[in-house]
Formats: sequence, C-alpha cells, structure tokens
Amino acid sequence: GTITVNPNATITQTSAAGTEAQTVCINTAITAITYNIADGGTGATVTGLPAGVTGTYAAGVFTITGTPTGIGTSNYTVTTTGGCSSASLSGSITVTPDVTITLTSAAPTANQTVCVDSPITTITYTVANGATSVTDTGFPTGVTGSYDVTTGIYTITGTPNIDGIFNYTLTTVGGCGSDTINGTITVNPAATIVLTSAAGTDAR
Repeated sequence: GTITVNPNATITQTSAAGTEAQTVCINTAITAITYNIADGGTGATVTGLPAGVTGTYAAGVFTITGTPTGIGTSNYTVTTTGGCSSASLSGSITVTPDVTITLTSAAPTANQTVCVDSPITTITYTVANGATSVTDTGFPTGVTGSYDVTTGIYTITGTPNIDGIFNYTLTTVGGCGSDTINGTITVNPAATIVLTSAAGTDAR
C-alpha cells in the first residue's frame, strides 16, 4: 500500500523587506506587497486592509495593492486556504494625513490695515500633520514670518516701512502634500500737509 503525507501549506513574503510594514501618504499608492503560497495552498484571504487597498491571488502569488483613502494604522493578516492546515503572515499599513495650515489668531488679523511705521497685529497660523517648514511671499518690508517646528506655530510680526497693499501667501513644506493660505496687509501712508498757496503766503 501507499501512505502519502502532504505538507502543511506555507506562506512566504517575496516583496522587499519592509514592504509589509510601510507608511504612505493618504491617496498615494502603496508599494505592492507579495507573498508566495506553496505546499498545497490553493489561495489566500486577507483581513484588516485599509479602505482602497485589496489583495488578489493568482498562480501561487498573493498580492496586496491599492491607494488608501483613510488615515491611520491598519494591521492586516494574510492566511492561506486549501491544502493541509493553514499558515498566516501579518503586517501593517500606516496612512498619514496631508499637512494643513490654519489661521489661529483672530479672523481680522489675516487681512488687516495699519499705518506706515506702525506695528501690525501679530498673525499666527497652526501647521499640522508633519510639515517641516513654511515658505512665505508678499510681505511688506519690515514684516517677517517665523515657524516653530516644535509647536507648529507660524507667526507674522513687524512694522511695515512702506505703504501699499501686500497680498501674502504661506505654503507648507514637508510631510504629505502641501497646504497654502493667503492674507493681505494694507499699509496706509502717513498724513501729509503741503502749502499750495504762493510761496511766502504762510509768513506775512
């Protein structure tokens, strides 16, 4: 007679090390994760994937691909089907949100009017979700901005020394994506008085 002993199904990661525990930005495709199903396994199932990411089986290979549409960490498990017993491997996909910039000083400060050589009211913005810096354009001379990466606060202060209407733009740098916000600083000139009657009429 004959006794045939089949092995237990096996699962082995075949994509690059680290792909099974990756971090991506929201709405950005993950790096494909692949597993080899062998020793009698005829397929595999997966649980715990984030929305927008799926797993498919074909010709002994189980592949996880897609573009996650929600933030957070998803711990997934791939389990073989068919054959003797079953085998599983786990991993995680962490999805990071896009950076944001939001006005946190009083609403009128973003679009304020001052006199030349008078300090502006301080303007502050909160930068969230991993931005490493902020670029700025459009300030009048005498006004500057600074970003504290520890607190996530961007602060605009100073005393404009020229008059005019200055439309400024702030743009986040680093993290996932970028965010932009705008404002206006209007600087009025100093009042003037000029003699318009004939020279000498002011001293008679």
